[in-house]
Formats: sequence, C-alpha cells, structure tokens
Amino acid sequence: MADDLLASVRARARANLFWAYLGIEVEAAGEGWVRLRVPVRDELRNAAGAPVHGGVLATLVDAAVGGALGTYGTASSGGIDQATLDLNVSFVGAARGDAILAEGRILRRGRTIAFGETRVTDSAGNLVAVGRATYMITSPRA
Repeated sequence: MADDLLASVRARARANLFWAYLGIEVEAAGEGWVRLRVPVRDELRNAAGAPVHGGVLATLVDAAVGGALGTYGTASSGGIDQATLDLNVSFVGAARGDAILAEGRILRRGRTIAFGETRVTDSAGNLVAVGRATYMITSPRA
C-alpha cells in the first residue's frame, strides 16, 4: 500500500510542469505527509555561488503542503482539486549545498479546507525556512 501511494504521488508530481521546471522530486510520502527534494543548480540562485533564492524556498513550502494534501484517498491520483488560499513563510537561514529538502504535513483537514506546515532544510540538515499553507479542497472537475 505504501509503495502504491508513493508511486501515485510521484506520478502526480511528474505531471506538474512547474515542479518539473524546478526539479522537484518526491523522495518519500505517507498519508498526510511528503518529503520533497530539489537538486540545487545556479538557476535557483540570485547569482552563481549565492544561497538559493527565497522564492524557491516559498514554493517548496507550498508544494510540500499541497503534496501532503494530495496523499489522501483519491487525491493521490488527482481526484481532488486544490488551491492555495494562504501561504506564510519564515526564512531562517541560507540554503547551501547540493540539495534542498522540504517535509510537509497536513495539520488538519476538513471537508473544504486543509491546513499544513513545512520545514525546509539544506543537504547538511540546516533549517532554512518554515511555513504554513491553507488549502481549499474542491470537487473533482468533470
């Protein structure tokens, strides 16, 4: 079951064009949580050798909460549409190294609203950002 869920979440992630553009990979997933990984490359920085741009970190907060929401039931196969209603990110350090990891969890999920949080670390395990996102859950489109 866990392997099926991970495969389904990975397939959904591969279908997301923006995730592909950024290089977001699904490293692990379980019901209500995901761990994402992004290999660091110069295009994700303000300049060669600089820390990763804060917009990438904010995107990972959003993506990890959205990915975690996508693990529930038919959502992992694309059966639930979702949209970010609110996003809050606190930057606490510079992301350095060869990868960034984001672990997102759903804190509470209702019928139409879900709340989640994400911790973003660099490949050395240094905390670089934390954030929360609120999502609206809508019925699947026909």
